[in-house]
Amino acid sequence: MQTHAILTAIGTDRPGLVDEVSQFIFDRGGNIEDSRMVNLRGQFAMMVLVAGSSDVLARVQGDLASLSGLHAELRPAAAGERAGGAGAPALPYRLRGTGIDQAGMVHRVAHVLREMNVNIESLDTQLRPAPVTGAPMFEMELVLSVPKSTPVSTLRQRVGAACDELNIDWELELLG
Repeated sequence: MQTHAILTAIGTDRPGLVDEVSQFIFDRGGNIEDSRMVNLRGQFAMMVLVAGSSDVLARVQGDLASLSGLHAELRPAAAGERAGGAGAPALPYRLRGTGIDQAGMVHRVAHVLREMNVNIESLDTQLRPAPVTGAPMFEMELVLSVPKSTPVSTLRQRVGAACDELNIDWELELLG
C-alpha cells in the first residue's frame, strides 16, 4: 500500500543538490510525486512529496542524516485533505500582484484571504528592479482554493481594497 510523506530540506546551495536528494529517495525505493524547490540568496530549500510503502518511508526517515550539508525532516502527509475539510467544494483561482516593495504586503493580502476562508495553495514572491528607476518592485503570484460558497464579487472587492491601499496592480482569474 502506498503512503506519502513530505521531505523538507534546506542547506547551502551547490551544483548537484537536487540530483543527490532525488538519488537518495530513489535508492530507498521512494518516488517523488510533487515538489517545490528554490534558491533563496544561496540557501536551497525543497519540499518533496515522497510516495512509497511504509517500509520505504521508514528507510528514508532512518537515513536522513546521510544527506550531508542539509537540515532534513520527513513528516507524514495527510490523504489529500485541503483546508476547509475533505471534499469541500472549491474553485482554483490565480491572484497576481505587482507594486513598489513595502513591508506587510503578503500579510495584508493573506489576511483578507483568511477572512474570506480562502486557502492559499501556493505563493511565489520576488523582488525585481523597476525598468527605468530600478526601484524594488514586489511581485507575487498565489494559487487559491476559493470555496464555492464564497461570493467572488465580494472576494474581488476585498482583495481590490487591500491592494489599492498598498498601491498593488492586481488581477484575479479563474484557473481551469
